[in-house]
Amino acid sequence: MPSLEYGYRRVVSEIIGGIVTSIVINAFIQSGLLDPSWLLYFKLLNMLALIGLIIAMPYWGTTYLMGWMFGLIIMARANLVDVFDFVIYFGVPLMILIIRIAKSL
Repeated sequence: MPSLEYGYRRVVSEIIGGIVTSIVINAFIQSGLLDPSWLLYFKLLNMLALIGLIIAMPYWGTTYLMGWMFGLIIMARANLVDVFDFVIYFGVPLMILIIRIAKSL
């Protein structure tokens, strides 16, 4: 089962991928190669991906979740994650861990 380092790697790759995608989309919009209305479609697609991620999180292992949270804290401290995303990406795994602890007691 994937452990702490895999969760850390995943959060880093997800955030860096999101940053690169955002830069590319904004560059296309600013250069006129992409209509600004497409930004809405990318935001909706991002929300669908977020929902899918949240649905998958309960199936991740405990150490994988902790690696995800650890990596997220590091990325947030480097100002690579905004507050809204941090609350969602940290809050959901935290709730899952709390539920797992409560069930084991």
